[in-house]
Amino acid sequence: MRRIATLAFAFASLASPLAAQSHPDFSGKWVLDTKASEGPMMPTSMIIVVAQDAKTLKIDNTSAMGDQKTTSSLTYNLDGTQAKNTLSNMGQSLDLMSTSKWEGSTLIVSTTADIQGRPLTQTDHWSLAPDKKTLLLTRDVSVAGQTMAIKMSFVKE
Repeated sequence: MRRIATLAFAFASLASPLAAQSHPDFSGKWVLDTKASEGPMMPTSMIIVVAQDAKTLKIDNTSAMGDQKTTSSLTYNLDGTQAKNTLSNMGQSLDLMSTSKWEGSTLIVSTTADIQGRPLTQTDHWSLAPDKKTLLLTRDVSVAGQTMAIKMSFVKE
């Protein structure tokens, strides 16, 4: 019995630093570094404004592709519960269902949607460079049997 208690205490003391680990704060205004970004359908410019608290991550996005500009606002729940966001563009709307989880210091957001009967899945990996002035966002998208990988690098303003 004493050995079990000793083992339990040892595991608890090892786990304590992990449990106390804080997650990065992505809050701020971020500008897309087009030279450090790559992938299909890359915007020619993008600014995201992120507000983060213990429960949510809110993103206001303004982007341009050629002469077409779009804006959107998304909110994700950081406790793993599902969040619903609706995007509207040219009279069409799209419901996005997202869940998020932390893997160490990386936030992973998994999103699903239905586009005219075709499933869309998207997985975003959010991380900060050690200097906390560069936001790295990798995105894997699958829709209608097509997949694409996008890597975006943002600089904090």
